[in-house]
Amino acid sequence: MPRRLRVPFAAPKYIPGLKAVKSPNGDVGVDGMISVIAHEIAEVSTNPLINAWYAGSDPVFPVEIADLCEGIYGTGGGGSYTGQMFNGEDGATYNMNGIRRRFLVQWVWNHMVNYCSGPNALDQ
Repeated sequence: MPRRLRVPFAAPKYIPGLKAVKSPNGDVGVDGMISVIAHEIAEVSTNPLINAWYAGSDPVFPVEIADLCEGIYGTGGGGSYTGQMFNGEDGATYNMNGIRRRFLVQWVWNHMVNYCSGPNALDQ
């Protein structure tokens, strides 16, 4: 069964008061795919054969660097809080600037500081 990665462009009805963020480029599908692809690239580059780095004691169910930070997009993130992110003048939410585009990518585990880290870290 494929796992589901959380991208904060939609909010489940069973969590009252949780509000979805606006997609950085106005296309929820593409912006969501960018976040998921970045997640998987981080994992395949650090654990290409699923026998390298992972957290936990069960090698059958490895927890890789992006899985440890699933749903965290900014400083202070954890639980159902995605963390502090940037808000554009158009109301879009992002944590990374590209060339003529903004992106919202999930953070990954940083073994040097022993917690999740990303491009918009306010405390590193």
